Amino acid sequence: MRSFIKKIFMKTIIACLFMITIILIINSCNQHPVTDDKQAAIDSLKTIINQLKPGLGEYMLQIRYHHDSLGKAIIKKDYQRAAYEIDEIKETGEKIEQLNITNDKLQKPFAFFYEKYLETPLQVLADAAAKKEDAVLKTNFIGLTNNCNSCHHENNMAFMKIEP
Repeated sequence: MRSFIKKIFMKTIIACLFMITIILIINSCNQHPVTDDKQAAIDSLKTIINQLKPGLGEYMLQIRYHHDSLGKAIIKKDYQRAAYEIDEIKETGEKIEQLNITNDKLQKPFAFFYEKYLETPLQVLADAAAKKEDAVLKTNFIGLTNNCNSCHHENNMAFMKIEP
């Protein structure tokens, strides 16, 4: 008889421990709602971040700077500098995409235009810089410049003409 009671006691303890574990798991999964004060602070910080975030124009100026520096590097046959400037243009484009930078003039998301106008020419230029191919660099730099202008035209910014 003692053995029988001992088995029931052990089963009861195991069942209780199992129930306590389930209750603890359920309670730990419940997220507490954000209080109004905390939500107001979060909203305020989001507003400040958006106010401080550079606009598309500032990023375009960075691309323009690296574009112009790339042109100078190609003329000087400074392949290392050319590769650097190409990489900087790519990084700036990636940052625009990551931060979802846009403005009211873009007809579609920046990622669409980056893929359409910049991605392939930048890869061709990077390969040409690595291989030190002057003719390919010069030709594709002009193509890159034309693509920039095509993108500006497509987004009603044709007055922002870039010169090679």
